[in-house]
Amino acid sequence: MDNNSVKKNITALRKKLGLTQQEMAEKMGISRNAYRRIESGETSLVNDYLPRIASILDRTADELVLGYAPPGNPGATLNEIRARYLQEWKESERMYLDKISGLEETVRSYEARIALLEDLVRTKDEIISMLKKEKQG
Repeated sequence: MDNNSVKKNITALRKKLGLTQQEMAEKMGISRNAYRRIESGETSLVNDYLPRIASILDRTADELVLGYAPPGNPGATLNEIRARYLQEWKESERMYLDKISGLEETVRSYEARIALLEDLVRTKDEIISMLKKEKQG
């Protein structure tokens, strides 16, 4: 995809969303003339501004470059993709927190068993000591 096609994709999407060049410039924090130069190709587009433009237009950078949503997530907007990943992240976090909780319970159980075994060893040592004293005396 050439730079001219990318510019056309951005311009078409901006217009479809009813945004003016001035509004895009304000959202990007640049002057209208600077934004106009992006759409006209006078400014380095892909390296400097494409991710920000994609975010403002609620699209992925791939969509702006290709002119369509790439396969694998057809029609998904950037916000939808973010929402999906956020949901997956929360589910993963919940799963790992549950695993951690289970492991902490296992550790507490083992610690209790260790304390019980240490007590048994102390008791047996005391019995052995008493038997040795009895045998000597």
